[in-house]
Amino acid sequence: MTRTTEMNDIVEERYKEIATLTGHTGWVICLTHYKNTLVSGSEDKTIRIWAAGTNTETYEHIATLEGHTDCVCYLTLHENKLYSGSWDNTIRIWNTETHKEISTLRGHTGCVRCLVLHENKLYSGSWDTTIRVWTGTHTETYAQIATLEGHTGGVRCLTLHKNKLFSGSNDKTIRVWSTETYKEIATLRGHTEGVYCLTVHDNKLVSGGDDKTICIWNIETHEEIATLRGHTDSIKCLTLHESKLFSASDDKTIRIWNTETYEHIATMRGHTGWMESLTLHENKLYSGSYDNTIKTWNI
Repeated sequence: MTRTTEMNDIVEERYKEIATLTGHTGWVICLTHYKNTLVSGSEDKTIRIWAAGTNTETYEHIATLEGHTDCVCYLTLHENKLYSGSWDNTIRIWNTETHKEISTLRGHTGCVRCLVLHENKLYSGSWDTTIRVWTGTHTETYAQIATLEGHTGGVRCLTLHKNKLFSGSNDKTIRVWSTETYKEIATLRGHTEGVYCLTVHDNKLVSGGDDKTICIWNIETHEEIATLRGHTDSIKCLTLHESKLFSASDDKTIRIWNTETYEHIATMRGHTGWMESLTLHENKLYSGSYDNTIKTWNI
């Protein structure tokens, strides 16, 4: 065995699978965490809540939230409220303590594919090509206050940095918007297919797409800095931990990259279906897949 092979084996062992969570009857599309729980949304129209604390080894199912009439596509949390976007064109708001539904937001005419919260406002991106802005995150009533239009394809992902909102779309572009005026600031072009996921790290925007690449952008000048290649299918989600970038793909793998050198560190394998979601909680990585399972990984 060569020294390089031995070192690679040590790296792969570190990022090993710890557990598999089963229960959803459809593919797991989205994940998030709240305190000592993991929250998952699925094609089966439900949201499931699982125990996921520091010393948890069983990952017991705690509750199932029902109300959506189609796939649950996105989840985000703010204080004691869980927000879910769905293929039924609605956003539902749930109490994280009682697991009861608080409100339903209607306005989109297509699947609500992404959500992000900023300064007591909720931003939602949809297959109808628009981004809608809602106010009332600290109250029981919600109102739509703006609609951002410009994309010519469905909006797949959203992320925020200071007073800028970034949106990725099936139209192959990333658009930059002011959160103060709701006006478009810039359009980033570099991907040759739809942009599926976005995240921000150290004043850099990171994007993954259907073209199997990850692009790194200067968040101020909007110039492309680097392109990461290695996945053999669409990149569906990105997340960061310390100096590492985790990317999940339809090639059924999670790849780990050094955020400073952009070098590939390791590949995590275990799912038998397309990868759809990632989230981090207490030094553990959780992944959701078309194989209907959630896997827990040591990082």
